[in-house]
Amino acid sequence: MYHRIVRRKIDETFGYLNQHDVDKVVGIFDPALTHSFAGESALGGVRNSSALARLWYQRLFRLFPNIAFKVHHVVIAGLPWDTRVAVRFQVEVNTPQEAPYHNEVAQFLRIRWGRITEMYLYEDTRKLEAFLERLGSRGNVEALASPITG
Repeated sequence: MYHRIVRRKIDETFGYLNQHDVDKVVGIFDPALTHSFAGESALGGVRNSSALARLWYQRLFRLFPNIAFKVHHVVIAGLPWDTRVAVRFQVEVNTPQEAPYHNEVAQFLRIRWGRITEMYLYEDTRKLEAFLERLGSRGNVEALASPITG
């Protein structure tokens, strides 16, 4: 039963991501969250607070105003005080100036008492960096910015 509740929360959160609702996404994070995205791009690095994760999601939605997420697989293990979740999902970005961007993402979460305390995201960073470089070459300065870390 507990794992079904967690699964519903995961689906609900991806719905918030698809609506670009930063407040609802960040609202499930522990204030001392560890949020890691592989690579050294504008989206890469590690953030050690929900406040910095908020800045990251704001940047994500500025860079990709029409990004969409589609969940393919979710694995849940553990109990309310130490839940582990693995999610495989796809991101898709369509822009008028660029060919569509698609990437597969593996996400690993740790949840304690309903709050996400750790999030690790892995995708093909070479593909992402190439896309960000193309956006940067078209004048999107933030696509080439330093990662939000701390």
